[in-house]
Amino acid sequence: MAVTEVMQKLRAFAVCALALGLALCALRTARADESSGSWTGDVEARGNYYLERSTRVMMPAARVNLESPGGFHVRASYVMDIISSASIAQTGGEEDGVFTELRHGIGQMAVGKTIDTGGAELDMRVHGTYSTEPDYKSLTYGMFGSVAFNDKNTKIGLAITRVDDTVESNIDPSFSEQLAAMTFGASFEQLLSPVLKLDLGYQLQYMYGYLGNPYRRVLVRAQRRPSGELAGGLPVNEAPPDTRWRHNLEGQLAWYVPQSRTTVQLYMRLYTDDWEIQALTPEPRVYQQLGRDFVLRARYRFYTQSHAYFAPVDGTRYPVGYEGPLTSDPKMMEFHSHQVGLRLTYKLNALSGTAANWLSNLELDVSLDRGWSTSSFDDYWLGTLGGRITF
Repeated sequence: MAVTEVMQKLRAFAVCALALGLALCALRTARADESSGSWTGDVEARGNYYLERSTRVMMPAARVNLESPGGFHVRASYVMDIISSASIAQTGGEEDGVFTELRHGIGQMAVGKTIDTGGAELDMRVHGTYSTEPDYKSLTYGMFGSVAFNDKNTKIGLAITRVDDTVESNIDPSFSEQLAAMTFGASFEQLLSPVLKLDLGYQLQYMYGYLGNPYRRVLVRAQRRPSGELAGGLPVNEAPPDTRWRHNLEGQLAWYVPQSRTTVQLYMRLYTDDWEIQALTPEPRVYQQLGRDFVLRARYRFYTQSHAYFAPVDGTRYPVGYEGPLTSDPKMMEFHSHQVGLRLTYKLNALSGTAANWLSNLELDVSLDRGWSTSSFDDYWLGTLGGRITF
């Protein structure tokens, strides 16, 4: 895709996002005049940029949340990925080239209802997401329910999600495979004190179907037949197992220190699956209020994982005579990574009480993260720029 076409799409997206935000702000003002003005919600627009040695990703996104006086809530969002990467396979040539594609996350909708029974608060919602790109179509849908009790200091949630994907190939029109997944989740939130909160979550996922990449090739070491002829040694298509069970356990402890207006969060994620990958992700975060208008967030994330049982030991080639599942996916290899980042948020409190009072709920933020990885994905930069207004 030409650069001019990409820029035109970006400009069109920015105009649409701005128009949507202004329309909702106008809606808020009209409701305040025409009725009680008790509708609440927020609008968010964000741009993300990812950079590493061979890949560039620009990801503009927009999201809207609305909640009615009767407890109905609606969420809608749109995400567009503009991915540019060096690829031999997808360009179909013999030399590396720059391949650019668009990925659209369309119809990311969630509709729900909150019911207050007096002793507890029930929240039920359904959600659905459809995303599309030239060689991949994905439909995700499911249900979520939670109950808050003990004066809303305790919340328990359950979720079920279904994924139906179609995998195709840009270089082979006849290639078409299906991927499906079912995810069951449970969550627990507990306010331990006015300044201390604990969150726990568990997800069980079963995936089946085509779990590979139609462009990924694998090298198998050549072997010499009795006739003296070399067999093997040529790249073959990736062929991982066609089923996968995944377990994910995560927890977060958040502590607010009123004297310094500081929030400390300790996040931990444990992961394992039947491909024998085990992963650990600790991440501490610190939020610091700076005066009335600014909040600074600093974080550090460490990730480490083992390799899949069928991944090549040296990460490049399989031994002579190997006949099991095949992969060359860097995410299947043993590696670890470090990521540090800063985010600065600014809220327009100075406009409170002025003619532009409605803008006093606008928050603008900018962040920059740097990552170092031992995988072949190499080191990377991640930047975001966004804004959110509540009403």
